Amino acid sequence: MAEMKIYTKISLILLIPLFAGLTGCIKEVQYPLEPQIEFNRFATIQDITKKDSVGFITVSYTDGDGDIGLFDYDSVEPYKYNFYLKMLQYVDNQLIEVKPVDDSVTFNARIPILTPAGRNKNIKGNITMTLALYFARQMLESDTIAFEIYIKDRALNESNVLQTPMFIIKK
Repeated sequence: MAEMKIYTKISLILLIPLFAGLTGCIKEVQYPLEPQIEFNRFATIQDITKKDSVGFITVSYTDGDGDIGLFDYDSVEPYKYNFYLKMLQYVDNQLIEVKPVDDSVTFNARIPILTPAGRNKNIKGNITMTLALYFARQMLESDTIAFEIYIKDRALNESNVLQTPMFIIKK
């Protein structure tokens, strides 16, 4: 019986440092403090007339301090929007910005708070935004569109600007 207690103590003495050493080798992923985005996908839903009515654009993101997202009370510049989107259309062999007639209308959007709980604030995920193509298609001269997108975190760090591939929509 005494031998069993000695073996148990020796095992614990050997296993605890081994376990501590192994967990110390696991490195936390560290992303830059500025958000980074990559295009993921674009999809549409058609209305009953077979025209593209709603679009969904998905981007992947990373952020080193997890401060992506706006609180409900963030409602004036520079915190009015944090997902910036320009719709582009292909006209005369070039992409030009689609500008709504009314300057108060925008394709920009708000990302809600994504900050994780806990010590490690590194975040990674996907953001999908919904676009009212039924409204936008009235402003289009072309059926070929693309998007230019960037995001800002609460520290006002801007991500990279990405331009999506071109898409043909049914208008």
